[in-house]
Amino acid sequence: MGPRSLDGMSIHRYSLQNLLPDYLRGGAGLIIGGGGWLLAPSALHVIVIFGGLTVLFLLFTMRTVARQCTRIEMTDDAIASGGTRRLTLRWSDLDHVKLRYYSTRRNRSGGWMTLKLTSDRTAISVDSNIDGFDAIAARAARSIIDNRVATDDITLANLAALGLTTPDQKSSIGPAGVPQ
Repeated sequence: MGPRSLDGMSIHRYSLQNLLPDYLRGGAGLIIGGGGWLLAPSALHVIVIFGGLTVLFLLFTMRTVARQCTRIEMTDDAIASGGTRRLTLRWSDLDHVKLRYYSTRRNRSGGWMTLKLTSDRTAISVDSNIDGFDAIAARAARSIIDNRVATDDITLANLAALGLTTPDQKSSIGPAGVPQ
């Protein structure tokens, strides 16, 4: 299921299909960590190792649940993140854009991107597993141009990898993302 559109607002969510591998990893980690902990509950080193693993995978699973509850609402004027807490960032207030690629393989095939949008008091971060990530990244790229937002060479290269670099962008954004 892709992003929905209501009265000029697009709604983006993390789909269960995209989060299912994380739920499986978290569940497997909880079973292994909790199982090891329960098999030798009186051995201190086992409690430390498997208890630590259990806590780690519990936090990972809780983060996955929080991502599933997250709802990104985007208009031409603002982007808002709802879920565990509500944050709103007006595109005109955007100070910095950071787009990073994290590879899961040596040949850099496979992986995900994380887009961080920052204003003076608000930061909203989404990753490429969210439905409609390309539309969010495209709107952020437009804000870089329209508002002369500072960014870095890595972000510009990652935007280009998404096909979002145009000759106009290159002329309005100079070296190291400093607006000209």
